[in-house]
Order: sequence, then C-alpha cells, then structure tokens
Amino acid sequence: MLKKFVGEVDPHLVIFTGDIIDGRPFGEHKRNDWLDTFRKFIQPLIDAKIHWTYTPGNHDDDGAPYERKELLKIFSLPYSISQGAKTFNHTITVGPDKEDCVRLWLFDSGENHPKFKYTSFDLASVSTYSAISKELHEAKEKALGLAFFHIPLPEYGYIKPVKGTLGLFDAARHKGIVPKIAEIAPWFVKLIGQHRVVGSSMLDSGLFNAMAKNKNIVATFCGHDHYNDAVMRREGIFLCYGRVSSRTPPIDWEGDGGELPFQLGARVVEIETKKADGSQQKFSTWIQGERNGIEEDSHIVLYPYKDIAPPSAVCAKCINTLFSPHFLHFLLIVGLLLYILLYPEYRELSVEEIQMKENWK
Repeated sequence: MLKKFVGEVDPHLVIFTGDIIDGRPFGEHKRNDWLDTFRKFIQPLIDAKIHWTYTPGNHDDDGAPYERKELLKIFSLPYSISQGAKTFNHTITVGPDKEDCVRLWLFDSGENHPKFKYTSFDLASVSTYSAISKELHEAKEKALGLAFFHIPLPEYGYIKPVKGTLGLFDAARHKGIVPKIAEIAPWFVKLIGQHRVVGSSMLDSGLFNAMAKNKNIVATFCGHDHYNDAVMRREGIFLCYGRVSSRTPPIDWEGDGGELPFQLGARVVEIETKKADGSQQKFSTWIQGERNGIEEDSHIVLYPYKDIAPPSAVCAKCINTLFSPHFLHFLLIVGLLLYILLYPEYRELSVEEIQMKENWK
C-alpha cells in the first residue's frame, strides 16, 4: 500500500505517526530483526529517494525483546530527515529557504500503561518545546508549525469534527466496553455529544495548553484510533487524525470493533510556498483512499483558515457547550439538592419541621 500511495501522491516527505511495527510477535518468537522489518516496509521510499521521519506508537515496542530507546536506530536508515536524533522529541524545519519554510515538531506520545492507559508525553519534552518556542519567538522566526505524534491529546475529545468521522464510540459499543447507559441508549449519548471519544492517556501532559499559549502550531496530526479520521479545531489549532493504512491486527480490535467506517488510506498535507506576488503560504489536507484516490469531501484548508460558520453550526456549538461534562455534573448535583429539599423524608428533619409536619396531619 505504501508503494501505491507513493505512486499516486508523489510526496516530498512522509511522516509515520507510529505503530509501524508490532513488538509482540518479535517478543513471542524471540526475533530481533525488527530494524530489517522496518527497512523492508520503507523500501518504496528508499527506491524513490523520498525523505521520511517517524514518531513511535504504543505498539512498536509492545512486548518486544528490545527497549523503546533502541527504536531510535530507525533514524539511521536511508533518507531519514532525523538522522542523528538522540530523542524522538525534536524539531526540524523543511522548505526551500529560511524565509519560506515549515517547522515540524515530533513528539513521543508514550507507551502502554496498566493504570493510565498510556504514559503520555514526557513533561520534560513539553517544557523543552516551550523553551525552544520562546527562543524562536525572540529570534523573530515566522515559520508556522505542524506537530506529529501517535496517541491523541485529551483535547481531541468531545469536539464536533470540522471534517471526517469519529467512529471509536460505535466500535467500543460493538466490542462491549462502554458504560451501561451507552449500551441501552446510545442515541442519548450521541444527542449530548458524549460519543466523541478518543483513545488518549488519562494523564494530561499540558502539551496542548503549551501549544495554545505559544501560538506557533497550525495543526497537530496523530494516529492510534483506527476508527477515527476526523479533523477538529480547538483554540485556533487544528487537531487532525490520519487514516488507518494497515490490515494487520489490531486494526479492528481483532474483529471485535466491527467494520471500519471508511476505506483504508492516508492523510496528505499539502504546503504551498510563498508566491512571487507576495501571497502567503497555504496549508491544506485531505484523505487519499486506497480504492478511490482523493476523497474530495475530506479536503480542508488549514491555513489561512476562514472561520465562517452558518447559523446551524453556531447553534450546534451552543448545544454541545451546554451539554459539556462539567455542566451535566452541575445539573445532576442541583437536581439532587432540589429533590432532597422537595422530599424531606430523605433527609434529617429539624424540630420545627417535625412539628409542622405533625400540625399538618
């Protein structure tokens, strides 16, 4: 499939957002030829002399006979733009010149964790990102940024997509791992917007807040949730999923998640450089499907972005805000208090209330 996409898209750069190899079979069969396996996978890029880079997923070293840090050897393979990187958390500029380039931010989103699902982004890397951003700002760098990682940030959740599909909730229902209310009344969960779930860590690294504060990231791109390919927008930052490209497990939770809501594919990002007439850069993205090529309805301009929402979209945003988790919890608490006040037999009565009750009888 990679060879097919290379032929159709003819990319200048390919960025893999994790789970390219699975550490479990290597551990089970006591094999240590994972680097050769990765090389065979990217051979179409090597043959076409196309540059690439990579961020690790939660399965690349899952149950593997090698440590996660050993995956850095991947950057030694031909045409990697991350040659010599000593950490997965690093930044690179790409483009024709210093005045017309894009800054790529690559992050390790963490490994599997028994308690928090995933270890999340390293706090030191978040701090370093902020420090570098400050230095670049002081140096008056104007390069716009794109960030890439595997596991979505928590901020990907509970937002209505600008484009694409959030199918993880339905897949989780099919697998039988949702709360009882979601099994009984999925329509109600969808009505209040609580079906827009994502597979993020339970730990919040603060990376999104740092990005929002530094204002140097146009969009972020992740993988991980095979049933999601949506693009959302929060606080001026596009939060984008890719499109699952593999047929191997756990593409559909080994069948327990049901059929994928879309064909296999890949997300393409197009960056138009500045023109001679002085026009600015333009960032666009779309899905390249395995069978049908470009999916026209997936196309969206990320920069410059024109946020012109129709009245219906404004109403939908208000409703989604109204039914946020915090607001629903507030309504529940108020309802319980009112219930207790209206039905005093469910609380301890004062002497005056007991006398009033006896007089009423």
